[in-house]
Amino acid sequence: MTTAIEQKPGISIFAAAGWVEEIEASHNTSKWAGEQAEAAFLNKATSLGLNVARPWGDSERYDFIVDSGRRLLRVQVKSTQYLREHNRFRITPGAGGVLYTNKDIDFVAAYIVPLDLWYVIPVNAFTNRTCLRFYPRTNNSRGRLEKYREAWWRLQSRKVANRG
Repeated sequence: MTTAIEQKPGISIFAAAGWVEEIEASHNTSKWAGEQAEAAFLNKATSLGLNVARPWGDSERYDFIVDSGRRLLRVQVKSTQYLREHNRFRITPGAGGVLYTNKDIDFVAAYIVPLDLWYVIPVNAFTNRTCLRFYPRTNNSRGRLEKYREAWWRLQSRKVANRG
């Protein structure tokens, strides 16, 4: 059965179908925040010349595939907007209570939204950790994840990374 929806000038097909309230209600959820972070990752990665693909659907444990020139890397994007106690941000390196392993992904790209800052972290750097903490606002931070701040080169082959 097909339902005809009359489109009027200036009214979206979603409004005509009565879906606007449903779409507006979906904003400001963790899913919506994740989608925004994924869009920011795609923008940043492609602006740096990385070749990025997206798997079909939401069934994989990773959000993107990055072609390093040597192999295809599975990247999971995570984000945080909230500054926690002790001047830190944090993310959970897993989904649904299950931590990521090297069987699931190769990297987490952690986006600190208010600072527009990325950490590109290999999965083996946080195996068995239930929380990743970032201290980007601390002067001379020696947090163990600081070496991954803006480490986009980790997603490139040496040949691409050395291109000037």
